[in-house]
Amino acid sequence: MNTVSGKGLYILVNANAKRGGRRIAVQIARALPGATVRLTRSIQEVEGWLRTVLANGTSSIRCILSAGGDGSAVTLLNALDRVVPKGKPFPPIGALPLGTGNAWAHALGARKLDACVRALAKHHGPVPTRRYSLLECDGVLTFFGGCGWDAQVLDDYRQQVEQSPSSRIAKSVWGYVTAMLTRTVPKTLLHGRPRVIIENLGDEVYVIDEGYRLKRLEGARRGTILYDGMASVAGAATCPEFGYGFKAYPFAERLLDLLNVRLYDQKALSAVYDIPKLWRGQHPLEGMQDWFATEIRMTFSRPVPLQIGGEAVGSRLTVEFKKSDRSVDALDWRMLGLA
Repeated sequence: MNTVSGKGLYILVNANAKRGGRRIAVQIARALPGATVRLTRSIQEVEGWLRTVLANGTSSIRCILSAGGDGSAVTLLNALDRVVPKGKPFPPIGALPLGTGNAWAHALGARKLDACVRALAKHHGPVPTRRYSLLECDGVLTFFGGCGWDAQVLDDYRQQVEQSPSSRIAKSVWGYVTAMLTRTVPKTLLHGRPRVIIENLGDEVYVIDEGYRLKRLEGARRGTILYDGMASVAGAATCPEFGYGFKAYPFAERLLDLLNVRLYDQKALSAVYDIPKLWRGQHPLEGMQDWFATEIRMTFSRPVPLQIGGEAVGSRLTVEFKKSDRSVDALDWRMLGLA
């Protein structure tokens, strides 16, 4: 193996990742000689490390990768946002799947961690990238966020894992399903669905018809009410996946300069029946609506759970999603032979 196959690669390993931090960090360092591998536990540590990495410019940086889940990728994005001056581009970044859902890594074509590391070891020179848009929610730079059942499921899943830390099933895709069926659905049946007003805060808005065609929404402007009614889930994304191959926003990459805003409204039992269709991103689907916009505000009739980048962050009455001025050149794993 080339003794400098990892030169120019800077890899951030989440010490709290599902699959163990220190052991994985050592394995990655051995597989990618010349790479700089850093084990961190907080965003402050990440920021300090990045300032050191970027102190001499970005010309020698092939890629900065987060090894963890979606939370680790979001941490890297927001640390870079603080460290890199506004108006300056980020260096190429990537995601190594080491977490639970790994939505963004999978959307970029990543497979298992070992396969990704082997592909990096074989590749020399600049890494292949694709431009990826980002959004801002609650002051956080991310690639998806949502209110309602998705955030409640994440919180219920987290509690389930904490109560059964040794259960492999609890930490798998079935853990999400069981958390939904045994925890989220009963809560929804008890409390019902909130009402939401979705207001456009940007300029033009597009919708998608049953034939998958994009159409400009005539008359839409700042202040236009896009929706006023009940909601099970409402959110926005630039990433089509939601973890474990769940195509929660199947059209998120159709218009790279706009957010995919999505609302789903069905009663709990109907939603359970729709799970396979929701997972595949089936379209059209009763109760589902999509818009493409630059900025929107959601105002709920009561505080609802909010998740940002797969992390539950509490409840909100009002949530705004805005396309960020930041975008990233993200490592395209498919172009490294992982299609």
